[in-house]
Amino acid sequence: MAKSISSLELPLRSRSADTTLTDWLYAELRAAILDGRLKRGVRLPSTRDLSLQHGVSRGIAMLVIEQLRDEGYLTSKTGAGTWVNEKLPDDLALSEDVCTLKTFAPLPITREGLRPFQASDPEVGLFPIDVWSRLTSRQLRHATKSLLGSGDVAGYAPLRNAIAEYLGTSRGVHCSASQVVVVTGTQQALDLMMRLLLKPGDDAWIEDPGYFGAARALRNTGANIIPVPVDADGMNVATGRQLSPYAKLAYVTPAHQFPLGSTMTLERRIALLRWASSAGSTIIEDDYDSEFRFTGVPIPALQGLDEAGSVVFIGGFNKVLFPSLRLGYMVVPDRLMDKLLRLRFETDLWANTINQAVLAEFITEGHLGRHLRRMRETYAERLGALYSSAEKHFGDALRLSGIQAGLNTAAFYKAPVDSIDLEREAARNGIDASGLDRFTLRKPKIRGLLLGFAAFEPRIIDQGMQKLAALLEKY
Repeated sequence: MAKSISSLELPLRSRSADTTLTDWLYAELRAAILDGRLKRGVRLPSTRDLSLQHGVSRGIAMLVIEQLRDEGYLTSKTGAGTWVNEKLPDDLALSEDVCTLKTFAPLPITREGLRPFQASDPEVGLFPIDVWSRLTSRQLRHATKSLLGSGDVAGYAPLRNAIAEYLGTSRGVHCSASQVVVVTGTQQALDLMMRLLLKPGDDAWIEDPGYFGAARALRNTGANIIPVPVDADGMNVATGRQLSPYAKLAYVTPAHQFPLGSTMTLERRIALLRWASSAGSTIIEDDYDSEFRFTGVPIPALQGLDEAGSVVFIGGFNKVLFPSLRLGYMVVPDRLMDKLLRLRFETDLWANTINQAVLAEFITEGHLGRHLRRMRETYAERLGALYSSAEKHFGDALRLSGIQAGLNTAAFYKAPVDSIDLEREAARNGIDASGLDRFTLRKPKIRGLLLGFAAFEPRIIDQGMQKLAALLEKY
């Protein structure tokens, strides 16, 4: 179908004082797509033209276009431009097999400064940038032609070796360097694996509540999303079998379930592996922040129990070190490796090789281990500050999950207000607390918030909790 080109001369509503330019432009363009003012198949102007027409920076325009593309509203090809998708994600949500599902509410794309309790952000101020600078300088001074030239689609070999050794020691993952593929992060890993494993109409299990990025990647493939409820023992595998016994894929966060924080029991893990083996299915294990467990023994990876080659293990360094690093990894069963590498080559070839080389030395020289120990102590202290502030300002009106791990924690309140409504009210008062309803598909509404604590000093945490308590008192 030929693509028409839009001048994008749309009457956008004025921006309210408490809405960022990014969130305003995102909401207005999405609304224009949904109500048909921007018709399917219409090509958009360049981000440069978009920024000029609507009085925003080009960076904001690029962020908005990228977010709408990730959510399935837009599509683009290098050199061919960007246009509105012929099939929108809302179409998939209304297909026969998923007609009872709601879509995850999109999180705000960016904020003007880090505000409590923004989830999943690490404390970048304590990263040893002097060490990283020294290693980067060394790599550049001694860079070979091969390091500056074309990279390996699977990743820089010394980094793959370092990752395999690190995962074997710290996470109980059974793998060789030949099974490791370096990617830019969790979202790219999910996108690649789901495109590789699924066809439109295939069933796929996902935790409910669960990670919206995984649901987005599933929708982009046209898969039928099967929400499987989560309880204190993790994903309920028996329920998953009842809902779709021959699903092609299951996405799980067994070490630290997102967003509720529970750990999948050994009984459930074994049941999940047996199901995958008998059904010929693949499990994607997202190990997104397992490095940060503050009490008890480390939780070994589900992949370490897998004897049938059913598990793809994914993780990354963007939360462990700093978000703009953009490096992660997949541990892939041998049966999938060749197909995956061909798909990877057809998308973006490979990740930044210089950064991979620096990270390899950062790991092998022991800097990663030292940094993780320091951050565990810092994050444990900040989680303790969150508990103390909750007790001081809320009493029994707010209950934290009790999970001693990660960069954020679930908090459940008694006030008669939907979590999304409370989130919006908190945002108007300088607090970023994600409502747990954002992460549900079929599960009943949850009166709770996801509170990030890792990026905030105890003083900021206490101030934020005081503001949040004042808001809850209104209900």
